[in-house]
Amino acid sequence: MARISKLEVHPKDMILGVLRKSDAPLTAYSLLEKLAPAGVKSAPIVYRALDSLECAGLVHKIKALGAYVACNCEEDHTHHLSVLTVCRACKKVQELHDAAVLEHLANLRKLKINLPETAVIELPVICIDCAD
Repeated sequence: MARISKLEVHPKDMILGVLRKSDAPLTAYSLLEKLAPAGVKSAPIVYRALDSLECAGLVHKIKALGAYVACNCEEDHTHHLSVLTVCRACKKVQELHDAAVLEHLANLRKLKINLPETAVIELPVICIDCAD
């Protein structure tokens, strides 16, 4: 029998909202801490919501940081390749939207280079703010 939730807003919507407002990537436990006042009390709820959002292409997991960011694409979410820059100094994450770069990477399949169906590529960089 399904449990009735006392939450007014679905955890996925809350998590996506928090990630979109955040200036930095957030871990699942940081999200849990921010959502506790709204009634989200357990890590499995957060992880299930993150998995669902990631499958939908609405969030990206930054493996190097063990954290998540909201996808900031203005277009639809049919892209299967995301390129994220991760500053080694301040941990700021930016999503690249350079069509030429994305097209070149997608064309690797033509060279018989096996790419997964969907991929997130993380490029460690030093951002302009930290380079000064």
